[in-house]
Amino acid sequence: MYFKSHYSAATSGVHKNFREGLLFRDLHRGIGKIISTMKLRYAMVCSSNQNRSMEAHSLLKREGFDVSSYGTGQHVKLPGPSLREPNVYDFGTPYKHMFDDLRRKDPELYKRNGILPMLKRNISVKSAPQRWQENAADGSFDVVFTFEEKVFDMVLEGWFFGISIYLLGGDN
Repeated sequence: MYFKSHYSAATSGVHKNFREGLLFRDLHRGIGKIISTMKLRYAMVCSSNQNRSMEAHSLLKREGFDVSSYGTGQHVKLPGPSLREPNVYDFGTPYKHMFDDLRRKDPELYKRNGILPMLKRNISVKSAPQRWQENAADGSFDVVFTFEEKVFDMVLEGWFFGISIYLLGGDN
């Protein structure tokens, strides 16, 4: 609370939300500098390794963090022309292939709903979505961020399963 009260007193007369936003920004920058010097490995995990995990991956990568990103679903799902018609791809399908496929199907729809710009961003970060359950070759991580409760549960389930195999001597 020291930071908040000290910062608020210094900025009296400024809109409360703006003050809190500045405080968050300043603290975020300071913490980011401290954490980035620790050289930890980070994993960002969502369901399809498309939106949330890739946005976080992109931002942290830009700041120099050692970061990877994954999805936990069975397939990569992107919105389609209706809720009943999603675009479904296998993990490992290059983002460029998805981009070209959707641009061919309906460029206006997928530009308007943000899917093409999102895929363009993803192409600049890495080549294809990866599945968390198949990431053993990537090594271990110090910090894992999940973006949904069901994703968190799947990450923990895999971790406990891995610990069980290790304890039983199955991973020599």
